[in-house]
Amino acid sequence: MLNKLMVYVVLTLIVAIAVYTYYDLASFLEKKELSTFPSAKGYVSDEVWYVNSARNILHEIFNLAPYTSPPRASIIFTSKEGLLRAESLANLYNIKIIAGANVFSKLNTLYVEAQSIETIANFARNVNASDVVYGWIIGDHENINNYLNLEHPPTVKYIIALFIYVFGDKPLIWRIPSIIMGVLTVISTFLLVYELTKSQELGLIAATVVAVDPLIKVMSVVALLDIYVAAFTTLTLYVAAKGRFKEAALLLGFASTFKFTAVIVAIPLVFMYLNHVFKKGFKVPDVITSATYFVILMVLSFIFFQLLVSIPFILKIGLNEWLKQGIFGAISWHLSAKCIDPAKCPPYSAPWEWFFGINSFVLYLSPNIYAQGFVPAYTISFVLMWFALPSMVNDRMSRKAWYMIFGIFLGYLIIWLLGSRTQYSFYAVQLTPLIYSYLIIQLYEYLNRERIIETLSLWRKLVLALVKAILSMFR
Repeated sequence: MLNKLMVYVVLTLIVAIAVYTYYDLASFLEKKELSTFPSAKGYVSDEVWYVNSARNILHEIFNLAPYTSPPRASIIFTSKEGLLRAESLANLYNIKIIAGANVFSKLNTLYVEAQSIETIANFARNVNASDVVYGWIIGDHENINNYLNLEHPPTVKYIIALFIYVFGDKPLIWRIPSIIMGVLTVISTFLLVYELTKSQELGLIAATVVAVDPLIKVMSVVALLDIYVAAFTTLTLYVAAKGRFKEAALLLGFASTFKFTAVIVAIPLVFMYLNHVFKKGFKVPDVITSATYFVILMVLSFIFFQLLVSIPFILKIGLNEWLKQGIFGAISWHLSAKCIDPAKCPPYSAPWEWFFGINSFVLYLSPNIYAQGFVPAYTISFVLMWFALPSMVNDRMSRKAWYMIFGIFLGYLIIWLLGSRTQYSFYAVQLTPLIYSYLIIQLYEYLNRERIIETLSLWRKLVLALVKAILSMFR
């Protein structure tokens, strides 16, 4: 067994490798995009939605502008004629045009630079611009200057907005929070596996494989929501594994303010809570009552944190409009099919396909970067998850880890059945730390050959009981 100092040293080394690897890839993507700027605008995949909405929130909700030196802004016009007129007058106002009409196909926009914000504001006013968005060049999507991304809760956008306001509005800066979340996922995986097994070595192995997993790596270097969900999913389940279910319920509510898919964690939490109260000797009616209170606590936590982080929006657009767009509209969005035309849409996949690398989402082209984990490990964990199913009637080390991976998978499967048929493979990053946690614990458990024999015996009993039940229909 490693001593405490050695554990800290090894974990620090794992974290350092993760930070270096993630930062290096984030920097590479920034340099790659800037090499063809402004035709390439610096956004990788769906970053365009979250970063632009973060910038809009900064301006429209908080009346602030992100930091850039020298000041830059995207100036939007209602017509192409207005844009061309403004372009011809730019020199008179000491305005440098960085990107003109040839760079935007869906917006009438100029991206400009000046010595001061006041100079840009004066120019925009005198050429009758319809809107000004300060900071990095906006994405080329219709009406993106007004987009607030209300189909998702605002916390990630707040974090991105804070970083671009304080440190500067450019690609590497808006990706730093994702790097932090990736590292938090690695650390939380170590804590989770150690709590489940009391083995520092298994915890370090799990942290290592999570740190180098391709899906964790790519999701830790782009400004998307899902790495935040992965980090707080792992942290919430770690707290629950310690038996602190009230704190886990509160963490679940907070995690839901990143993206509603964090609510899926409620399923393994309920599994773990039921196991917890049964072990305490509760009778079935008391278990049902206690579990009901726990579910109510999670619901109240969700409502509280959604209201808390959305106060600025509620004050801006009103409670009814926020409920319509930010809650009911968001739920409808999550349970619906989005872009389904194969010719125009990115590849979407069913939850079970994530384990086999089927229809993986393309995050970047040239070089091709896919939202796909280490497929052999994912496939083995999926097979083991089903193979070990009968043995979960027994109390064993792997049971809580099984609750976690199976519970999250079940949640995505339910969403898929309810209508969300266009799920993307990068959603699987929420599963990644749980895939490796379960895989490592289950394989370690199966080093004892008797455990495999026991599982096979349980399958035999299950199949025989099923065959007997079917044959009894014909007697």
